[in-house]
Amino acid sequence: MYTLEPVNTRYSGRISFGLLAWMVVSAVIAASAGVSYAVLKNNQVAEHTELAKINREIAICRLNTNQYHAKTDTLTNRWIMLDRLNQDGSTLRDITHDQIELARSTRDSATMNATAAR
Repeated sequence: MYTLEPVNTRYSGRISFGLLAWMVVSAVIAASAGVSYAVLKNNQVAEHTELAKINREIAICRLNTNQYHAKTDTLTNRWIMLDRLNQDGSTLRDITHDQIELARSTRDSATMNATAAR
């Protein structure tokens, strides 16, 4: 029938305890490295998203500032104000140079008052 042959024990699939321990340690290190990479990558993506949001808000603020400056420029433009006054039927008109009087400073008027009092 069947004959029993001796098993070659020299090359049997035995794993020593030291090799098994190194395999477990290396598996734990690889797993913890993978988890650490995933956590750090998630933090990086979250920070990138937050920076993108802040950059969008800064861009919106700059746009609003530019629009405000453009609006104030149109409101304070001399010629646009003159057209608006003419459309509203206002009696306000430009001042000519001969209508402008220079005011003396308060120090000059104080010395004039002091000399007049003597």
